[in-house]
Amino acid sequence: MKVIAQSVLRSHKAGIIVLLVIFSCMAVARWNQLYFFTPDSARYVMMAKSIANGSGYREIDTPGEPLYAHRPPGMSVLLTPAALIAPYNVLLAKTTVLLAALALIMLLYQYIRKLQEAPSGLENHSSISLYWPALLITGLFVINPYTLFFSTLVMSEIPFMACSLGIFYLLAIRQDQLAKKDLIVFTSLLIFLPFLRTIGIALVLAVGLWAVVRRKRWPWLVGVACSLLASGIWMYRNSALEKSGYTSIALKEIKSQGILGTLVGIFQRCLIHFESFCQKLFPDMPGAAPRYSRMILDENGLLPGPIWLYLTLGGLILILSTYGMMKRRNQGGTAALWYVILSLGMLSLWPWIQQRFTLPLVPVVLAFVPSGWNAFAQHIEVSRPQTRKALIVAFSICLVFFGGMQVKTDYRLVNANLQMVTHPDQFYTDQLPPNQFSNWMAAGDWIKQNTLPDSRLITRRADVATTGHRYQSLDFFETTNAEKLHQKIQNFSANYLVSFDRETVSAFPWHLLDQDLVYQMTPVYDKQGVMILKLEPNRSGTIRHEYWNAGDSLEIARKAIEKFPHRLSFQVALTQQLFESRGYAELIEYVESLQQQKVEDVRLTNLLAWSYLETKRYQKAIREFERAFGMPDQKMLRRDLVQGINLAHDSLEARYNSNGKQQTDRQVEHKDIKLARTYFRLSHIKRAEQILVEAIKKDPPYGEAQVELHTLLAKVYLAEDCKADAVQELQSAIKLGGIDAQTLLQMLEREEKIETLLKNLEKNHDDKIAQQLKSVLPEMLVLAQSYEQNGVPGKALYLMERANTLIPNKPQLLKLLLKYQQFYSLIPEAEETLLQLQKLTPHDLDLVEAAQKIESRKQIPRF
Repeated sequence: MKVIAQSVLRSHKAGIIVLLVIFSCMAVARWNQLYFFTPDSARYVMMAKSIANGSGYREIDTPGEPLYAHRPPGMSVLLTPAALIAPYNVLLAKTTVLLAALALIMLLYQYIRKLQEAPSGLENHSSISLYWPALLITGLFVINPYTLFFSTLVMSEIPFMACSLGIFYLLAIRQDQLAKKDLIVFTSLLIFLPFLRTIGIALVLAVGLWAVVRRKRWPWLVGVACSLLASGIWMYRNSALEKSGYTSIALKEIKSQGILGTLVGIFQRCLIHFESFCQKLFPDMPGAAPRYSRMILDENGLLPGPIWLYLTLGGLILILSTYGMMKRRNQGGTAALWYVILSLGMLSLWPWIQQRFTLPLVPVVLAFVPSGWNAFAQHIEVSRPQTRKALIVAFSICLVFFGGMQVKTDYRLVNANLQMVTHPDQFYTDQLPPNQFSNWMAAGDWIKQNTLPDSRLITRRADVATTGHRYQSLDFFETTNAEKLHQKIQNFSANYLVSFDRETVSAFPWHLLDQDLVYQMTPVYDKQGVMILKLEPNRSGTIRHEYWNAGDSLEIARKAIEKFPHRLSFQVALTQQLFESRGYAELIEYVESLQQQKVEDVRLTNLLAWSYLETKRYQKAIREFERAFGMPDQKMLRRDLVQGINLAHDSLEARYNSNGKQQTDRQVEHKDIKLARTYFRLSHIKRAEQILVEAIKKDPPYGEAQVELHTLLAKVYLAEDCKADAVQELQSAIKLGGIDAQTLLQMLEREEKIETLLKNLEKNHDDKIAQQLKSVLPEMLVLAQSYEQNGVPGKALYLMERANTLIPNKPQLLKLLLKYQQFYSLIPEAEETLLQLQKLTPHDLDLVEAAQKIESRKQIPRF
């Protein structure tokens, strides 16, 4: 038995096979039905099906199925075989990525061995001096949580790294002797690489720089030329479609920033990407939370020591690897060095900052570390054997500790996933998992079974369409407001909203469930972290009291943080709710305590800066906004950050230029009116009421603003279905000379008159009453338009529906009814109304346009 064990340890084949088997088991244990990244992962799968159908690289989840340009098609091409076998099967797509991961591990191992073998001239592949360094580096890469995490996602990072190492391996084994077969393989890989990730162009240019300096390497330039030509054709295609790819977006960003802004941004991004690279070398190092921590239930352990220690070690590893690249220049080392330099240079110009961008550099840098160490070791000697042994023991202890920490994190990733897969109901109820665990696939199944084929969704994540098979549009609900959401719904003609559930307290403007005056958003599905809201007209034009209460979200956030105080998602949620409820002092204290614990996140920093701004600590606000600009994922909050820092500068300047109390009072008066107006416009009805009531009661009373205060409060009371209170406020405004109040009061009087006729006719169909109703038809149409102008089109729809039932076949009434039915995407009802109009007014050209809109809206996706 001992002899067998020794033979296994001495066999490089046995070692790498054991690593591949262990990694495969870990990866399979991490499999689930989740996509994690949005919209990337789901779009890869859907567009793979589009390619498999022969339709081309199209957005099949978008009406009209436009050609897609934003992301290159390489990943979707790679997933096409899976799409042919089992379309939209996420596990089969993940199998493709896992196979790429196994190829990556094998290539890394063989590549390190080849680099080790080259200078020594050793051909004995079983030599311990050759395969143990390769096995050690490969083993560390295998247990790296980033490797496990990205190998179990439908993302392009792992295939990109495998393709990159395949290119470098060919450079190492062929060097100046390039066979025709090798040239075909090399050219194919080099062409395909930028179509996996646009940053692959850095490797293409690096190989070109490596090959052009020696005549014997010129045949390699064939692959470089073909790759540049293919990438150029792709860019021309995107330009012809007048669509923006990553490159054009980056160029526009650089142009908008100017030279000085670009240089400052380059410096900041270089520092961020270097730290991000060190985080990939040393997962769980202090600093920004790693992306995979969102798939871990409890607190993720951190490596001991300060951040600077790991940044220093990362710099030393990079220097050692660079030295190895220079020593192996004939085996592609120079190309690898150029690749690292060009990649970091391009990333520093890239406007986006994400942690995953530096991951593809890790295997390339690690591959040259043994070569760099061997070359460096030739220049140093340890005179005492005991010192040498002590250093080896110390290094071994650190290595075992570091490896143990990585395995512990891998276990947490696997354990959380197994809990979700084996006991889903208990998992979602007891563990309160982060929203990355939300089951969008199950929500998609519900949509497919319970909605019409032409239904349209506005969704937070693209995953839902892979099983729901409905047209969808993506929206970040957490950053939207009622006005923007209404516009999005109307532009897309949506029937449903698909969001994270209430446990993700900031995922949606939840007050709209009850306080939206345009739509009634009714929950029809609420399971496993996902909520589906059905959109219907708010025919009453008033708020309801069924699904939302002020303070609910803050209470949910507090309970979650009490149970799991170290989860970043709950920390962010509590901070957002504190800001929402104006608990600025508590928020500042809480986030500052998190910063002392080295918890950093751009969302926390942004809210801390805004809290400083709200509490008039402008200099601190500016400092925090500046910090946020240099943090990962700041792009998503860029508009918020720009607005905040500009407001902080303006407020600070205004403080020094203040002209006394009278000006301050006018500013307060203007601020109250503006705030109340904004809250009402964004459907924060109760908040608007609170501000207005307090403003009206102030002593001394506001001057000219009193008219608008009373008029706006009347609108609030109408939204709350308190008509008597509204009339009283309008009368107060009219006494002060309010013209808008007079118009609104006339609308209410007209409403009362018409409502009386409608109710009488509904109770008892009398020809005389019907005739009276026909006589006031022009007033009815005016009333409907008044409803629309006052932000309650659902009330206008309801009026037209009732009137059409009681006095049918009136073209003017039917045209207005058709307008509101189209507004609310009531397609069957709109078709019926259109048929009536076509019979009554067959030559009306407006009906042709209406018919085209209805037909367009009836499109069914071809999944």
